[in-house]
Amino acid sequence: MTARTGRDGTTTWLFLLGAVLIAVLASLATFISIRAEQTFQDIVDERAMRRHAADLLSVLQDVEIGQRGFLITLDPSYLEPYEDALARVPVELEALAEDIPRVAGELDGELRALVGRRLEIAAETVAAARAGNAEAGRAIVAAGEGRATMDRIRAILSGMIEASDARNAAAIAAQHRLNVILQILSVAGGLAAIGVIGAAVLVLRRQIAALRRADEDMRRLNASLEERVQQRTIDLIAANQEVQRFAYIVTHDLRAPLVNIMGFTSELEAALKPLQAYVLADGAPVSESDIRDARTAAAEDLPEALEFIRSSTRKMDGLINAILKISRDGRRELRPVPVDLEELIRQSLDSVQHQIAETGGEASMSVRAPGIVSDRLALEQALGNLFDNAVKYAKPGRPLRLSVRVTSEGPRMIAIEVEDNGRGIRAEDHDRVFDLFRRSGAQDKPGEGIGLAHVRTLMRNIGGEITLRSVEGQGATFTLHVPTDLRRVLDEVKA
Repeated sequence: MTARTGRDGTTTWLFLLGAVLIAVLASLATFISIRAEQTFQDIVDERAMRRHAADLLSVLQDVEIGQRGFLITLDPSYLEPYEDALARVPVELEALAEDIPRVAGELDGELRALVGRRLEIAAETVAAARAGNAEAGRAIVAAGEGRATMDRIRAILSGMIEASDARNAAAIAAQHRLNVILQILSVAGGLAAIGVIGAAVLVLRRQIAALRRADEDMRRLNASLEERVQQRTIDLIAANQEVQRFAYIVTHDLRAPLVNIMGFTSELEAALKPLQAYVLADGAPVSESDIRDARTAAAEDLPEALEFIRSSTRKMDGLINAILKISRDGRRELRPVPVDLEELIRQSLDSVQHQIAETGGEASMSVRAPGIVSDRLALEQALGNLFDNAVKYAKPGRPLRLSVRVTSEGPRMIAIEVEDNGRGIRAEDHDRVFDLFRRSGAQDKPGEGIGLAHVRTLMRNIGGEITLRSVEGQGATFTLHVPTDLRRVLDEVKA
């Protein structure tokens, strides 16, 4: 018993470790995705500020070119680009002013004053030339204030552009490091999860081998008790088959969401490529196609891949929780107590009575067996699962009829029959419905497929069994075969 408990504990810890690994991987992927979106927005903002600074410098230079061209040549054709540029200066200055407080708030007032002064000097020189006193305008230019003012403006705007480029480079480098970390963690997490599943399968195989060795020892030690040996051998073979089916189901159902996670991790990597092409352009022209691809990756591809990863981790978490529930019930200490079957069944029926009444149906019971000594909680859970299934799978449009009958099956067993007139179970699914995560018929009801597997585990824990008779479309009858005295069963197991 101690060795078995140790192996069960190892299996549980392996599944818990797998769940933790998947949760950590999903959390990191979500965090890096959020950081990527933030970095992308920061880069867009920095590029907008850089563009506005460059545009403001460009129009100021156009003002200066138009001013000097007119002063030198007195050709009125220079005034047209001068006035156009002059009109664009306030627009570009206000566009840049939205970004200055974020990156260089202390320069806002100085820059506005310098731009205003530069425009005043230009206006004074052009006005003098228009009035026929070009020499006075040229004298203002020769004084050098306009050049000094323009040099300071150019220094401020160039500094802002250089600082923006530095911040962009730092943001891109940081995001690249995060992307590399995500790739490494995705591969490591996938390999670790596969290793955990492999270790769980290995533990299960060792359990099977241990059961087979126990079977051989039992044959040697109880050779004189042929009937007892034969019965225990049959039980062990059934247990081996169940463990093998359990190993297959667990590895298959847990692998499916893991494959999804690995696949959509690759989708994340693919979605990052157009985003990187746009972000890492480093001032080079970016085609409309690249911009569309980057926006699609940020708005659709990345969120979609992350949602599928979250869905797969939730599915894996649900499967692991279901396995742990079965495992916990298998390890719970049984408590044999006198059980009044009539009272127990009535209490269990009361919990679903209102749901049966909603269909226009009714429930009935017939108890023709004495009280028993058993584990009350196991019987309550088994009956509760069967009653809930009867309500859940009632045939639409047909009032539910639920009948419970208790009869004796010899001196050591009783039978509790739970019969309904629901939609029934196909003949080929009669054995399958007792397997973990397996369901029959249309999958139009919520559930993980653990209810009947749980009932079978409960029955086998107390030395009983569950069987099924059903015709599709006409209803189903589940029979719980329960020992009359659980103490005798526990004594035989200890022996």
